[in-house]
Amino acid sequence: MQLSLDSARGTALLRPSADDPADALQTALSPLADSGEVRAVVIVIDGPLSSGGEDGGFAWLERYPLPTVAALSGAVAGPGLAMALACDIRLCDTTTALRFGGVGERRSLTLLGEAASVELLQLGLRLEAEAALRLGVVSAVSTAGEGVADALGLAGTIASRGPIATRLAKEAIWRGLDLPLSHALRFETDLTLLLQTTKDRAEGVAAFHEKRTPRFTGN
Repeated sequence: MQLSLDSARGTALLRPSADDPADALQTALSPLADSGEVRAVVIVIDGPLSSGGEDGGFAWLERYPLPTVAALSGAVAGPGLAMALACDIRLCDTTTALRFGGVGERRSLTLLGEAASVELLQLGLRLEAEAALRLGVVSAVSTAGEGVADALGLAGTIASRGPIATRLAKEAIWRGLDLPLSHALRFETDLTLLLQTTKDRAEGVAAFHEKRTPRFTGN
């Protein structure tokens, strides 16, 4: 597991490998969530992985407090695909081919919906980059070799936002998926009210009026 930190931008870059033990990703990510230095994480998936391929193997990653961006390239299948599906945002490059089948069914159904899932079956459970973009599995397609840089750019933008707001927004999404719409909207409203009590919210308002970049502290 390769890990590099950019404290100035508040981002972390992880590159799992096929030799990592099953809990390597969780072991690497856990201390980052409370470090105060990292506000967004990029996970590079560009080769075969050998652990954690079951649907439940990355359920913890869906609920990980920090926003996660998967940077995909090449053939992504099995545990690598399950890991990618558990991330909040997925970017890929033009070389990417996602191979479904046997992993990530619950998560892929949530992301795709019924109609797109049927099209996935018609495509033989394989999505090239542009098809993955069209069906909403990835958010953008980069030029070959540029995916990691684009993912880091996006993570840097996310990290520049209020860290409490991004964490609560993520929680509102993953908790809301399992709630009736009315309950999910109420939960979102409750989190918004909680956010109004933070110092970061006051800093955001002050920065807007003073026409300057906000200095969020996570308080």
